[in-house]
Amino acid sequence: MNSRILRRSLLLIGLLVLCSALAVGIYSRASESQKQSKSRTYQAAKVTDAPKVISGIQGLEITSVSLINQGTPEAALNIDVTNKRNEAVMALDFIAGGSTYSGLRIDGLLQEGSSLVIIPPHSLKTFTWGLGGIMEGQTVTLAAAVFADGKEEGDKWVLDGIKKSRDKFQEKQRAEKGKNGGQK
Repeated sequence: MNSRILRRSLLLIGLLVLCSALAVGIYSRASESQKQSKSRTYQAAKVTDAPKVISGIQGLEITSVSLINQGTPEAALNIDVTNKRNEAVMALDFIAGGSTYSGLRIDGLLQEGSSLVIIPPHSLKTFTWGLGGIMEGQTVTLAAAVFADGKEEGDKWVLDGIKKSRDKFQEKQRAEKGKNGGQK
């Protein structure tokens, strides 16, 4: 009698362990696929409507958004930004997404001693961002900008990213210059 109860108990425990393992596996897969669907970029050729684009920077206005090359793998977003400020924009960063994000960074301060104005004061500039590089279902935000007078505005995390990227690029340029005996 005891051996019968023992066998049933072992069988029941085995089934419970198996069911638990299956439940954990199914939950993990569902969770992973949910994360993947949230962090997917657009399939450019299938996009019919432009994502929402906003500016988080005072004096930099999104004046127009349009799709170009629609229906092709090269489909892209054209974003018109008007600089209503008295200072030139020297660097800016668009982002789409949250913890998983995509970005379009333009930095006119990359080359030491050779700055490039990105948007002159009181003028409009169009930026093109391929849809295959934009997180699907996310609002595109002009999240940070650096101005000619040294002012920086926007998300601190994004501004830090601009600085780190610039520092890394300039450090690499100096190292290459040193290897070549100061020649470019």
